[in-house]
Amino acid sequence: MATKTARGAAKTATEAFEQVTAASNDAVRENFDRGLAALSEASSFGKQNVDAWLASATAAQKGLEAISARTVAFQKQALENHMTAAKSLMTSKSVQEFVEKQNAYAKSSFEAYVAELTGVSELVAGLAKETMQPINERVNAVGQLIQTNAR
Repeated sequence: MATKTARGAAKTATEAFEQVTAASNDAVRENFDRGLAALSEASSFGKQNVDAWLASATAAQKGLEAISARTVAFQKQALENHMTAAKSLMTSKSVQEFVEKQNAYAKSSFEAYVAELTGVSELVAGLAKETMQPINERVNAVGQLIQTNAR
């Protein structure tokens, strides 16, 4: 009878040990899976951040190229206009005609400069908006992630 009781106790202890072991294994597996999911999510989030920075840099590069091309074209046109005006001034027959031509050239040059400055300002504003858009989206994503995890 003592043997039966000992066997029963051993069996009960073995079953309890197996239950605890199974529960521990399940808990470890569940936490490991959660950890992998969190790591995967963090990796994906980091990749999206890098992609946003690359998109921002690409937009900045394209915008700066456009501004540079426009500036070069304006300078070329301004130089051509200056040469034309200089030739025209050289053909003046009187001081009055010289002053009139010089005033007309100064006025047209100033108007062209103001128009170009306005156009470049619009390009710069658009460039800033396009460059910051991907970064702003990632900042918003971080804010949403913080709000989601705070709940």
